[in-house]
Amino acid sequence: MEKWDIHYLRHIRNILALFAIMLLIFIFKAGGEIIIPFVISVFIFLLVNPILNKLDRLKVPNLLSIITVLVLVVLIFVVFVYTVFQMVNTLLSRIGTYAERVAEFDAFISVYLARLFDADPEGYSFLASLNIDWLSLLRGYLTSFSTRFLGIMSDAMMCFVYLLFLLMERRSFAPKMMAILNRDKGERFTKLAMKMNRQVSKYIFLKIIISAATGVMFYLVSILTGLDFALVWGVLAFVLNFIPTIGSIIVTVGTIIMAIIQFMPEWGYVIYVGIMMVSIEMVIGNILDPKLQGVQLNISPIMILISLALWGYIWGLAGMFLAVPLTSMMQIVCANIPPLKPVAIFLSTGKFLTLGRKEEKKGRRKKKDGVDENSFDVEMPIGKNPEDLDDDFND
Repeated sequence: MEKWDIHYLRHIRNILALFAIMLLIFIFKAGGEIIIPFVISVFIFLLVNPILNKLDRLKVPNLLSIITVLVLVVLIFVVFVYTVFQMVNTLLSRIGTYAERVAEFDAFISVYLARLFDADPEGYSFLASLNIDWLSLLRGYLTSFSTRFLGIMSDAMMCFVYLLFLLMERRSFAPKMMAILNRDKGERFTKLAMKMNRQVSKYIFLKIIISAATGVMFYLVSILTGLDFALVWGVLAFVLNFIPTIGSIIVTVGTIIMAIIQFMPEWGYVIYVGIMMVSIEMVIGNILDPKLQGVQLNISPIMILISLALWGYIWGLAGMFLAVPLTSMMQIVCANIPPLKPVAIFLSTGKFLTLGRKEEKKGRRKKKDGVDENSFDVEMPIGKNPEDLDDDFND
């Protein structure tokens, strides 16, 4: 009877946990306008916190440190906004020319599609068959950018206010937690917050460096190949690189489509642009990025894609940008709460488990061959206590 009661209570707990997750998703989605600026300001705070710590070690007054960081953040935002406006103005000034190029490409491809679908080549148009006024749609989207910009500025001001208060409260946060909780729990919570701060800030910093390198490479390749809107592709490559996998695919496909429209029917240039852009993403995305980020994150690639879909559903494009750091923070929290450790393991790549099994098999073979396994100092994560599992996620 006692075992049945425990089994019954376990099911009740799982059902309540499922309802709690669904409630959180509803709250996050419904309150996105308020929550998103706060979450963004938290990540900006995590990014600039190492700068503040460095200024503290240099004995810089706290007020001067806060002003310095705020000025730096505002300057970066102003430069980015100015660059975006320049891009939009450039696109608007040359949209007519590229409308003609798109029409030529439509005429070129429609000949082959008419044969495929057994239609009249004279009157068939691929773009017309889609029944979408692409030119008016693009021009309307670009001209309405000023209206959209007001909403962006409003969110930016909210982020700035949140960031200001986070910076002012940063020294009192840990003492307040120690006062609210008992000493052991307070220390554990402080260590957890420090671990999240280190991991997420390192991820954001490295991601900015990698994204900047990607943007510069796209910009330089666009100039070398003569691809128009080099600055646009460089900025897009920088921004979209924060969205794992999907962002790099979008900007790479965009440059290839642009090359087709611009250079057609000189397909040699198109192939050259395609090879160069794909090579950049292959080298940076598949070699450099995993090598630098591999020591910081231990998240399964499939879990990253699922988190992209989930946070994209909750917060749209902003959620896709925040998906990876949010998942990383979730993993750290789950790794430090005993009932949620299976969730942390499920989110991970599982490499530490695989290594543990390999070491275990290696030890068995040595024992079978007559070697004393106690003479080897073998670290086997599988045999660790659950309380130590969280350390493996940062190895």
